[in-house]
Amino acid sequence: MAQYPVVDNSTIEMMSKAFLPVQGLRDHIISYVLDVKEIAEALENECDTNDLSRSFMFWEERDRIKVAAAIIPVDKEYQICLSLTFAQYLWSVGLYLINYFDNCVQIPMMNAVGLNIHNYQPDLDAVSYAEEQFFLARQLTRTVCRESFFYTYNILNPGPYKDIIEHANGAMLGATLFLFTHELAHNYLGHTHILNTYARSVADEKAADHVAMDFIESTFDGPNGTTNKIGIALLFSSLLLMGEDSISGSGTHPHIDVRIAYIVDRLQLDPMDNIYGLIGSAIRLWLLVYGGLTLQEDMASGPFTYYKDFYDHYLSLLTSTRQRRYPDLVPPAWEV
Repeated sequence: MAQYPVVDNSTIEMMSKAFLPVQGLRDHIISYVLDVKEIAEALENECDTNDLSRSFMFWEERDRIKVAAAIIPVDKEYQICLSLTFAQYLWSVGLYLINYFDNCVQIPMMNAVGLNIHNYQPDLDAVSYAEEQFFLARQLTRTVCRESFFYTYNILNPGPYKDIIEHANGAMLGATLFLFTHELAHNYLGHTHILNTYARSVADEKAADHVAMDFIESTFDGPNGTTNKIGIALLFSSLLLMGEDSISGSGTHPHIDVRIAYIVDRLQLDPMDNIYGLIGSAIRLWLLVYGGLTLQEDMASGPFTYYKDFYDHYLSLLTSTRQRRYPDLVPPAWEV
């Protein structure tokens, strides 16, 4: 079975119910970013020479999630900002996808090819709990109801779900590391100092993804390598699952299937790596909910020899769906 990294909940102080539970990981996010030597050095250089603020901003969106992260001008500097509301959503998506893949994809596939030598059994109670958290998080894309997260086990009160919650905590740190580094890359590449246009925007976002991966790749062979790879995969899975129109970059970002394909290629995964299964499961879920894929059609898919085959199949369906619904058009002039 997959071995996921953890963040020890004993180090997380209890927070006021005025905040989303993910607020309890805020200090961990900062220290996790600064522990990457290459990123810490780039930050220091950007602060000294390129107008980057030395302070980070975390905010809670009060009505619904609008952005995941941003870099904005503040007092003649550029400040990296992360949305804790999106982070709460991201955490919940990670919790759900990890448990869904482990119990509803991985074990059946192991059974089908006779590899379940340890006789692992699906933990349907964990899947049910994770699914409940996922549907709570989906509400954040429409309206923020912070209190609802305190009526169930969560980051601050893990209860019987301590192990799987710690897996989700670790994955969220890996995901927010990429979010932070992507925004840092915009400043590093000089994007914050020029007037953006639709003609530049998609190229700039691709470049920021590229540079962020350059920085984070240095961690892949270290103790947090698995954490960061899983986190990056879950970040793009979460962006995909934001809604029906999330597959389109809307002329300001690369289309989501293009970003996923690029990022997964940079992860350099073995064909049987579970990360293929995690992100493939997210794409499958989007296709079943929004993409017109029927259960009958889905059941006729496979069998898949490798998790990469599973991922490739659903990514191909996602790309064809996006091309049909959102053909590339000449975008309008940039509207400030």
